[in-house]
Amino acid sequence: MILGYSVTSSPSVGGEEFGGGYRRGRTPWEIKEGEGVYKMRFDMPGMTKNDVKVWVEERMLVIKAEKLPKEIKEGEEEEWSAKSYGRYNSRIALPDTIDLEKIKAEVKDGVLYVTIPKASPSSKVVDISVQ
Repeated sequence: MILGYSVTSSPSVGGEEFGGGYRRGRTPWEIKEGEGVYKMRFDMPGMTKNDVKVWVEERMLVIKAEKLPKEIKEGEEEEWSAKSYGRYNSRIALPDTIDLEKIKAEVKDGVLYVTIPKASPSSKVVDISVQ
């Protein structure tokens, strides 16, 4: 498996880094290679599918998520603030042997799951004209 990656998190409006547990050395993501598929898991506490965007750009899987603290309008009672807000940004270089059209992503209980199917090896013969 050849996957390169870079992950950053940005300070939130409240000054705390998104996902405070990450500062304690806990890896917020996991990548596994199975037969015929790569599976990725990204911990994104408090994030929903509306907060997360995933796309492929120049053979890079790009994952961005952002959750801002809820603004309190005048006259409203303050609710408990959510600790899980901030930004998440990740770019992962994808190998040539994957099926880009069949990548799937799902956010479930604050965890983003990405499934990347491997492409079947092609033994296509290409005739090259000699001039």
